[in-house]
Amino acid sequence: MNEFLDPTTWALALLLFSTLVLVVLTILYRRRGTGPDVREIAAFQDLRDQLGRAAERGKPLHIALGNGTLGGSDTVSSLAGLQVLEGLIDAAVAYDVAPIITVGDPTLLPLAQDVMRRAYERNQIPESYDSSQVRFLGPSALAYAAGAVPVGAPEDVTANVAVGTFGSEVSLVADISDQHGRPKAAAVDAAEAIGALYPTTDRLAVGEELYAAGAQVTDEKKYTTSLIAEDILRFILVLAIVGTAVVALVGG
Repeated sequence: MNEFLDPTTWALALLLFSTLVLVVLTILYRRRGTGPDVREIAAFQDLRDQLGRAAERGKPLHIALGNGTLGGSDTVSSLAGLQVLEGLIDAAVAYDVAPIITVGDPTLLPLAQDVMRRAYERNQIPESYDSSQVRFLGPSALAYAAGAVPVGAPEDVTANVAVGTFGSEVSLVADISDQHGRPKAAAVDAAEAIGALYPTTDRLAVGEELYAAGAQVTDEKKYTTSLIAEDILRFILVLAIVGTAVVALVGG
């Protein structure tokens, strides 16, 4: 009985079940020939529209990837930010308005540069790639946020997008956007960042919505299928929690 209630056993069972759900969904959608429909998240809905406005004005977007590290507890959040960049970069390069990318940790710098470099190669203009479009601003959260717009992106950008690991200091980025009348969007998972941004924008993805970035801004079926599987597992877990609470209440 103790083994059955062991958290490790539950974790392994959930992992196996989620893998099974993902495999089944992948097979079903391949047979159907179309990708799954995913719920729209406001923070990501108009990113491509913002990119179109940037092309019209000849001015880039500023994408702030935060100060998350790779190999730490915020790795997944940082990778979600890179997915947003990957989803927008090809169109941006094709429009000749490659975004300005700022990072607050050196581990993100080479990855962001590689995403941009490969986009130029896919568009067959590798000679136009400029590594200075990706900028490392500083190792501390406050220094990064303070410099993300006025120092890291002094150019006249059309909008600011913050996606990744941030704390309450992200309010500095939002404040600069408001001062210059620039649209802003954000996707963050920390409570401090959510509290700082919630009063300032309705284009805000919170919590696990950050991890839906790949499904929202790319056409990759692997991301959309994974998101559907996540929603199914969340629904099952909610049912299990409610069922356990009801059983405990009745039994008590």
